[in-house]
Amino acid sequence: SLQKMDMGDSMDEETRRLVQKHQLQDDATDDSVEVVIWMRDRVGIHVTLECAGHEATAEDLFEVVVKERNLPQDCDNVFSIWLVSPLLELRLKKSHKPFQFAQMWDEFCVLYTDSKPDEISRDEPVVMFQRNVFLTLEEEMNICHEVMLSLLYHEAKFNVIEGRYVVQPEEYDQLAGIQALIHLEHYNANTHTQDHYKKELHKFYPEFMRKPKSTKFFKFGKNDGVEPLEVRVERAHRQISGAYKDKDIKQALPALYRTYLEVCWQYAFYGSAFFEGKIQKQVGKIKGHLPGVEKDMEVLVALNTDGICIIDQLREDPMLAVPYEELSWALDTNEEEENKMAVLMLQFLVKEEGEEVTKVLQVFSSQAKMMDALIESCVKRKHQQRDQSARDGISVPDGARKKFRNERFCSKITNKLEKMTLSTYSLKGDKIPMRDSN
Repeated sequence: SLQKMDMGDSMDEETRRLVQKHQLQDDATDDSVEVVIWMRDRVGIHVTLECAGHEATAEDLFEVVVKERNLPQDCDNVFSIWLVSPLLELRLKKSHKPFQFAQMWDEFCVLYTDSKPDEISRDEPVVMFQRNVFLTLEEEMNICHEVMLSLLYHEAKFNVIEGRYVVQPEEYDQLAGIQALIHLEHYNANTHTQDHYKKELHKFYPEFMRKPKSTKFFKFGKNDGVEPLEVRVERAHRQISGAYKDKDIKQALPALYRTYLEVCWQYAFYGSAFFEGKIQKQVGKIKGHLPGVEKDMEVLVALNTDGICIIDQLREDPMLAVPYEELSWALDTNEEEENKMAVLMLQFLVKEEGEEVTKVLQVFSSQAKMMDALIESCVKRKHQQRDQSARDGISVPDGARKKFRNERFCSKITNKLEKMTLSTYSLKGDKIPMRDSN
């Protein structure tokens, strides 16, 4: 299972020591290195790095892509070089050496995944050019460059199909229709038949929507899935084709990319780095003593420049969204206790029966250190941006505007606190006993 993290500002001491050890062991060589730099649109750039190619930095590879794809020279705030495999994704700083990190891949997988040794031994990374986790939503919304929009669109599409971006049922259809218009052009009843779409459903919908109904978990209600997906994507393709019937699709591509992204931009998890963890489910006293009742819930923790989102992996269900302005956090590494995972503790403000209290959620994860460091980096950058704006004489959002921005962050996700085991505290810091729902 995939673990995605940032190796820039969030590199912890353990990782630094590992990199330094390999730097000392690395023997100098003048050999050239061949590498393919991939993008989410499935385009790969093959390049031969002459003379000590293993010393090439992420910045060197970044410049190759900028040149080959005719990107603006200043797009390093938008994209980054990553190393990506089925088990792990690492964002590299400009000075990092991808070849060196690839040589350390097994050790990174041991450190930051719960994968089995045979899975790790088979895992190999590729070099990927993709979105920079520190790109803010406001910055992305101002992008007009067609190639940049195309790359962002393909990455968003990848995350939708992979089940990371969980949207409403009708939005899946809307996104499928936009995607069909982009890749299949205008709807043609003779060629775009339901059989045609049925063979391509894996390109339009995530796996959990394509599962047989008897095994599918879906949060939006029992009416979902009544219509076959091929019917839904055909209708969506036909409808958006009607809206663009007088337009040349190639000319309309930037607008279509943006329309797709606008759907994804609404969600708190957009543009996140994803981490895997576990939280304790709220099962109640009676169920908690029954044999076979699973008390842990596997979750995805999504972190971006605005806040944190917790997603139930089994049910593909976003359960919690908290902007950084409303979050306090702490790391418990549990280093003194053998075989015990590190814990990231998240504290946030809620209203309960008309009273303001704070809730604390514990996230157990082998990547808790990475999450802690990335949150700290994002919060630090927010403070720096605010201070810079003040120095430049730009108005800083007042309370009302900040509240609106935080509400927008959470607007598409309903927090499901009743499904999680949470500690409750008064604003004075006194622990409030848990109410028993049974």
